[in-house]
Amino acid sequence: MNTFLLLSLSALVCWVSADIRCHSCNTFPVVGCVDRKSCLLEQGHQCLTTHVYLGKMWLYSKLRCGSAKEPCLEGINKTNELTYNTTCCRTDSCNSFAPRPSPVLSLSLLTPFAGLGFWLLH
Repeated sequence: MNTFLLLSLSALVCWVSADIRCHSCNTFPVVGCVDRKSCLLEQGHQCLTTHVYLGKMWLYSKLRCGSAKEPCLEGINKTNELTYNTTCCRTDSCNSFAPRPSPVLSLSLLTPFAGLGFWLLH
C-alpha cells in the first residue's frame, strides 16, 4: 500500500511540474502563422502574444516565450500610428495563433465571393 501511495505521489509531482510550451510564430492577415514553432517556457517567465494594429485594423501578431532578455510586460503601448497590445499567460499552449480579424478585413475578403455568387445566379 505504501508503495502504491509513493508511486501515485511521484506521478502527481511529475505531472504538475511538466514543461510548459508556448506557441512561437509571426501571424499575418490572410497568410496566417509563418515560421510556426513551439518554445519551452523558462522557469518564472510567461508566454507572450503581441497584436499590432494600425487604428482598428490588425496588421500582425508575434507569439513567443518570455525570457530574461525579453520578459512579458502586459499592456497597451501606442506610437504615432501603431498600437501594440501585449498579453501574458502561463499555461501550456495558452497563447493563441491569431486574433479575430478586423471587420474591415473580413468584409474585404467576402466581397469577391459575394460578387461571384451574384454573377453565377444571372
